[in-house]
Amino acid sequence: MTDTADSFEPVKRRRAFEEILLQIEDAILEGRLSVGDRLPPERELAEIFQVSRASVREALRVLEALGVVTVRQGTGSDAGSIVSAHDDSPLSGLVRLHASLRRVPVLDLVEVREALEMLTARKAAERAGPDEVSELRRIVDEMRACKEPEGFLTLDTEFHMTVAKMSSNAVAPLIMGALRDAIARQMLDAFKTLERSGTWEAERAALVLGHEGLIEPIERKDPDAASRAFTDHVQTFYEHVYPEAVALGQPTADGAG
Repeated sequence: MTDTADSFEPVKRRRAFEEILLQIEDAILEGRLSVGDRLPPERELAEIFQVSRASVREALRVLEALGVVTVRQGTGSDAGSIVSAHDDSPLSGLVRLHASLRRVPVLDLVEVREALEMLTARKAAERAGPDEVSELRRIVDEMRACKEPEGFLTLDTEFHMTVAKMSSNAVAPLIMGALRDAIARQMLDAFKTLERSGTWEAERAALVLGHEGLIEPIERKDPDAASRAFTDHVQTFYEHVYPEAVALGQPTADGAG
């Protein structure tokens, strides 16, 4: 990495914090900043950009919210802002909030998820090895043993996120995680409704069997069959377990009608 201070120039246009964000983005894209690199102290950044420290703090808050930097408070060598890349993408929170604000129908989210599942299942079937298939079977074994809805939903999410990662498409897990997070509350509500009605155990067993069936075409490296299996799985779940989500596409991502 070159000297970070030499990578930036005084702010000349836009709101100051926006220009700072753009310059830091450019530095990352051009390889002048990488994960683990430390940004100069706040006071030094203000001098480099020729802006107020308030503008620097605002830019750092935005970068921290986006998961681009980790801000460590205090003094000494451990303090300051470190370029980071968290496993938990802030995209999840952004999609969930905007879906709620825009009253996005759950059906719209489901349709996008279905299309993405087709892609990830196809690519996973093309690329997955024995160890990755074994990981899917481990998750299904834990699903079989898990009785309570919260834990089951966590494992269900882990299964589909694992397939997304198996696709070797770097973008797929980010979008899949955001979509799953946006509809997680509705899925959990559906599971708890089944639990209250006394049908949760039977439905849970059916979901376990369904996930076992999703592994088979991946293991035998059949992309077409894997794509069809995941499409059928998504459609069946929302039509059967959570039928309100597809009824005229009316419920929104925040649960409002």
